[in-house]
Amino acid sequence: MNTTPQLRPMTIGDMFDAAFRLYRANVLTFVGIVALLQVPMAIIQFLVQVTIGNTALTALLRFSARPPTLVPGRSIFDSLPLGQILTFYAITLGLAAIQYLVVQNLLTGALANAIAQTYLGRSITILSAYGFGARRYAALILASLLPFTVGVVLFALFIGCAVGGLAALGSSIGRSRTGGVAVLLVGLLMIGLLVLLGLAALFFLVRFLLTTQAIVLEGQGPLAGLRRSWRLVGGAFWRTVGIVVLMGILTYVISAVPATIVSFALTIGSGGAINNVVRNQAITTLLAQIGLIIGLPLQLCVYTLLYYDLRVRKEGYDLELLAQQAALS
Repeated sequence: MNTTPQLRPMTIGDMFDAAFRLYRANVLTFVGIVALLQVPMAIIQFLVQVTIGNTALTALLRFSARPPTLVPGRSIFDSLPLGQILTFYAITLGLAAIQYLVVQNLLTGALANAIAQTYLGRSITILSAYGFGARRYAALILASLLPFTVGVVLFALFIGCAVGGLAALGSSIGRSRTGGVAVLLVGLLMIGLLVLLGLAALFFLVRFLLTTQAIVLEGQGPLAGLRRSWRLVGGAFWRTVGIVVLMGILTYVISAVPATIVSFALTIGSGGAINNVVRNQAITTLLAQIGLIIGLPLQLCVYTLLYYDLRVRKEGYDLELLAQQAALS
């Protein structure tokens, strides 16, 4: 039986408490939604690491341990296993692109749909959570390209400034005796630039945080979804920053800490053999994927409840929903 949700403005504590309760009540459904796509991706990534990655790393380490003797007319690059290395990195980058553009968007869209339906008192299955339409799939993918482009631009700016700073540093050291001062100044400038770029990335992350909810739950297009998130977060920016930081810490504890501990234990206990290094890296990646499967639904619970909280505060969504349900009764 469907029930009217208790939509009301929530404190951050209320929001996390409601998210945990919603997660516990629907844990199998939420985790199943993520596992449906993420488990095959995790298996593929694991197999790539233990096969192609193992071959590439073995060849590279053997080359580093015993560089070939150069003969006239041949370059060291003729003996470098570039084909194996480039193949591994090309496949890895291709899988990362599929993960970011396709899998991640489908997962978050399905989770937002399922969380919203259960929060509003409706039942939903794992497969039906994905049934929000091909147009919204495309909108999610297109909308994710803008933050990705912003991130690439910020990274390129940092690299460009770093190269320019190092070039200026080398020129300064070559012309004067104040090399130590120049190194310190360039170092401080690079740290300051890194902090500024990190703050810029955080700003755009927060303002576009609710794009998935806007697209899936309201049927917005890619640009309209980005604008909708921008407007919803506006006026509640610092509160949203606090939620993002808390959720980031919690997600790190759930997903990254266990993988880091296991990785450290494997490194200490298995020695430095090449096969062990590749195996340990693959196991660590697999554990991180398991942490993602467990932690992502909780993250989307918090962000979807934040979406409803902002709509209640700014638009009186609770009254709108009550009016709609009264009209249907």
